[in-house]
Amino acid sequence: MVPPRSPAITGRPTSLRTASSRIWVVTVAVLAGVGTIACTPSAVPSALVEITTNQVVCGGVYRVPPCTTNPASRVIDVSQNGVVVASGTSGTNGTLVLSVPIGDLVVSVPGAQPYMNCDAPSVTSVADQTTGVTQTCTLDAP
Repeated sequence: MVPPRSPAITGRPTSLRTASSRIWVVTVAVLAGVGTIACTPSAVPSALVEITTNQVVCGGVYRVPPCTTNPASRVIDVSQNGVVVASGTSGTNGTLVLSVPIGDLVVSVPGAQPYMNCDAPSVTSVADQTTGVTQTCTLDAP
């Protein structure tokens, strides 16, 4: 006896339709898996920079009374090759931790007041490590 044929597919026995359907499903599954693997981004190494922000206040040109240093909360930019790659505001304890790309970085205070002498220290971040740096602004009171 000859197996029945579908009226929509003429000339193909049922067993061949089933086999070709299986091949189609396997092919789609494999291609879907390859697409998933190919689209997964590679892990980019990153680093952390722990920034301590200090405020130094000195009593005039002759620095009398002696200068005092305290932690200060301020806005910080971290740049690499002149482009800001991270920013944030340090807490009242003067500490800020930022995730940054690896390499040479510069820590600065954007919009510092003209009467404040703020440094812009350089730091080199290392993959999968936390690197410390201190940023200081000095205020010379008249």
